[in-house]
Amino acid sequence: MPQLLPFRGIRYTPAAGPLSDLLAPPYDVISPAQQRALAGRSPYNAVHLELAEGGDERYGRVATMLREWEEAGVVARDAVPMLYIYEQTFREAGREYHRRALLTEVEAQPWDEGAVKPHEFTMSGPKEDRLKLLEATKTQFSPVFMIARDRAGQLRQFLDQTVESRPADSEATTLDGDHHRMWVVEAGRLEMRFLAPLLAESFYIADGHHRYETAVNYRNLVIEREGTLERDHPARYAMTAIVPASDPGLVIRPIHRIVPRPAPAGWEARIAANFRVTAIKPIGHARTEAPSLEAELNGRPEAILAIDLDPGMLHLLEPRDQGVYARIAPAGYSDGWARISPNLLRYGVLEPLWDITDADLRAGAVEYTHDAAEALEAVGSHPDAVGFLLNPVGIESVMSLADQGERMPQKSTFFHPKLGTGLVFHPLYP
Repeated sequence: MPQLLPFRGIRYTPAAGPLSDLLAPPYDVISPAQQRALAGRSPYNAVHLELAEGGDERYGRVATMLREWEEAGVVARDAVPMLYIYEQTFREAGREYHRRALLTEVEAQPWDEGAVKPHEFTMSGPKEDRLKLLEATKTQFSPVFMIARDRAGQLRQFLDQTVESRPADSEATTLDGDHHRMWVVEAGRLEMRFLAPLLAESFYIADGHHRYETAVNYRNLVIEREGTLERDHPARYAMTAIVPASDPGLVIRPIHRIVPRPAPAGWEARIAANFRVTAIKPIGHARTEAPSLEAELNGRPEAILAIDLDPGMLHLLEPRDQGVYARIAPAGYSDGWARISPNLLRYGVLEPLWDITDADLRAGAVEYTHDAAEALEAVGSHPDAVGFLLNPVGIESVMSLADQGERMPQKSTFFHPKLGTGLVFHPLYP
């Protein structure tokens, strides 16, 4: 099982200004417009570290910037190892949620050791970029988002007791309206004993597969260079936000698909063996229709909504029988893997209709969005496109498939909201 340790984080000081002006999302969800907006809020916004502009020279520039911030007292390192309790408050589908996490170090172990489990595949490009940034700065700026089953319930109890016991040490409201609060807890024997049951748990990566694999690669590089690392050396670890699986704020959005070409002639016959196809209604393309479309999926966990398979029409696609999953699953994959909506669509619809392969997906044959209104708008603005609205993958499917070693394809889950970057940074040196 992976080791779990407190760490001496680097945090913004009051000299940096209001924390609301300093936080950013993780690098891989920041659009160019968001990048400009965040950079304009403060010269110390975390986006300047997490997503600097330029070529390879930017990595050294970020390292210099971080060092200058430390020298100017804009950021400072905690004197002793701490645990950081993090709460996000946000709204989703008209309801307010609170999600609580323990920010700590988790030992960066290779996948084959089995204690930290991925649920999606990754791409090489982002890992190369993140490794160059780590090598230059020796600091992790964004946490990996992990889930623990928390069978003993002590993680959730620890988080709740901390949040309810006193005011937060820092708080901020970001551009999206989400509220972020953090409590800093000195890690004594009592705290670590309370969290000890986590050492018998597996951890499941919800978000940040690239960051975690980069942490493993960095650890291996340092060991190659130095020959050995002490068990508690920070370079062995990844900064991690651990959320108990029972947290009611653990929201997963679906990621919808848009195919930028028309359906082939006879499309219904091509999928009829596996799907019942029901024409629901003619469909306009106003954003205001998105909630009613999503409501069509309620109570139908394995259904898919298709927009414009026939121009101007909405169709409901439902598996014809329980044998569908075995029929569409590639060799070596379980029915449970084929049952999740991204795979059901990929093998049951996209392949028979357009012969879309994995290589085609990597080349951009399908577009993605977690916003149903955006999917509707994209189809409406491209008359030859077809859209598919999916149900979200459940948290139990994420964990059970990871336990079986079956990874989902990229763009299968969208854990919402993303963790904030800038509450605390993780230096990889003692």
